[in-house]
Amino acid sequence: MIHRAFLKSMNAEPQLVAILAGKLVSFFLESGQDMAARQHMAIVLRLGNDEERQRTLMAMLELDADTSVPYPLRGGHPLPTYNPPEELKPQFKKAQRLYVHGCFSEAADLLQTLTEQDPESAELWHTIGLMRAWDGDEAAGATALHRAASLYDNYDRAVDLETVAQLLDRRQKENAVVSRMRSYETESLSQLLTRLDNEDRLCRVPMVDQNNGIAASYDILDRELPTNDALESMTVETVPRSISRLVLVDKVDASSPAVVHLTAVEGERLEKAQETLEKAAGELIKPVEPEPEEGEDSDVVAWYAKDELALTESAFFPPKTPSRIRQQLRKEFTDRSIHETWMNSSQTALQGKSPAEAANDESLKVPLAAAICVFDAFLDRRDIILDQEQLAEKLNVQRAASIPPQDNLDLNTLTVSQLQRVALDGMSDELFDLVMQRALVIKHCGHGYRILTEFLNNRPQLVAEKDTEAQQAFRTLAEVCSRSLREGEALEWIQRGFEYSKSTNAPFESLLMWKMQELQFRAKDLDDPKLKELLLELWNHYGAKLPIVRERLEEFVRALEIDAPWENAIVMPGASAEGGTKWTAQTEETVSGEKKLWLPD
Repeated sequence: MIHRAFLKSMNAEPQLVAILAGKLVSFFLESGQDMAARQHMAIVLRLGNDEERQRTLMAMLELDADTSVPYPLRGGHPLPTYNPPEELKPQFKKAQRLYVHGCFSEAADLLQTLTEQDPESAELWHTIGLMRAWDGDEAAGATALHRAASLYDNYDRAVDLETVAQLLDRRQKENAVVSRMRSYETESLSQLLTRLDNEDRLCRVPMVDQNNGIAASYDILDRELPTNDALESMTVETVPRSISRLVLVDKVDASSPAVVHLTAVEGERLEKAQETLEKAAGELIKPVEPEPEEGEDSDVVAWYAKDELALTESAFFPPKTPSRIRQQLRKEFTDRSIHETWMNSSQTALQGKSPAEAANDESLKVPLAAAICVFDAFLDRRDIILDQEQLAEKLNVQRAASIPPQDNLDLNTLTVSQLQRVALDGMSDELFDLVMQRALVIKHCGHGYRILTEFLNNRPQLVAEKDTEAQQAFRTLAEVCSRSLREGEALEWIQRGFEYSKSTNAPFESLLMWKMQELQFRAKDLDDPKLKELLLELWNHYGAKLPIVRERLEEFVRALEIDAPWENAIVMPGASAEGGTKWTAQTEETVSGEKKLWLPD
């Protein structure tokens, strides 16, 4: 019905078609069909009024920046150039008209008939696959894109299409497992909280918002919490795993009971979590039975691809875990997920083989290369930078060729995956600036890291022209490295950012922000020998000029449960920047001359 309106009204009533396309955008976004939503946004941009176009452009940018969507599915996906045989040109031109009118399913249906006479055309199958995906039929789209990938002689294009196809496949319900919610009622929330707090396999999560009706939240673990004495000796094998989340909601009014919601992946995790809760709570809870009219999936809260299930295992670190141990185990856990769990887990796209097994199968070279890209997308959504070169070399996988950085390169014709392959060497500053702006929209952590590193290390003229962007680049790199468990490098970017700000005569507040950011990073390791030095520098230099800094520092050391270094320091007079006398706290090390923390300007 809608497509009939598209055909009949696009020329006569373009505004009506834009409104209908906007409704489809909302439907596809709600359904999680991102490629279809974006393509219908393009129709609104073409036909809508100025206000609708502006609103839709912002929505498109938000969609392109949505890191919950795998990056190969984001951005534009240009159609290939298909040159049909002479006898098929009339049908192809009709399909093109249907496409222009937004009738993607009808266009795909017509093109599908052409495959009977032109079955080996990669471009034809490629076009069909995109049309199906744009219509929201992602399963059929994946099938066509798999076929196109198997037919392309162009290895890079084949891998790109196979990557999209694998990601679309993983979204299909038959290839996924669900996370379900189980609900219980309780008449005595306070008694229940007492029991749960005493259960060794439950750990209460600190509450951020106390005004949302949630009384408490817990992680349910697969084993008992280690004692505080055992935290130092935890290993990847012994650290608990979180198998479920428990949320307790207070009474809405005096007549209604408090409610307990348990969520976990269906199967062993859900069964074990329910068993743990019911054993701990006993008679204080009773299950809430679903209403008769509710469907069997009414309690589904999330879907997880079966091929990714082994990678969703979540390590849980008890609150008293030393920061040093926490960081070390996170790195080990991530490394094991990459080089053991993923490497040795079977995948549907690899014909049931693991990547390690597929490495020896020549027929799976394209699916295996795509599987690395899919894995990169999985880790990117968790802020981890995957060394794809290292993984490809380990599996003897050919890497995609670089795209020459010609000044006339139209970035709008590139997919997100292709954008990452544009060579930075030899690229003009003008083109680099455009690539950087698009990379910052996409927010792929690995590509963003490479782009911003290039910007700060090798583009001095551009840095000089874009001081604000340079300041932000240092901060972004520090955040990217920290989230990707590269704490040492994160600190280096913070220190470089401080020195850059200082060299450009940035205001006092800007320098203070760098030092506070450094403090947050160093506080992750209370054994860091430079932590005390930094606290004293902040107290002496910045706190003397801005008293509220000292208030924040006192709150900070109390929260960390560490001694305030300025309380054990010797008070010494020093010349202030204004020529008067300033009293500062200095340690015995400073006074003895062995280590100077700060010298007044």
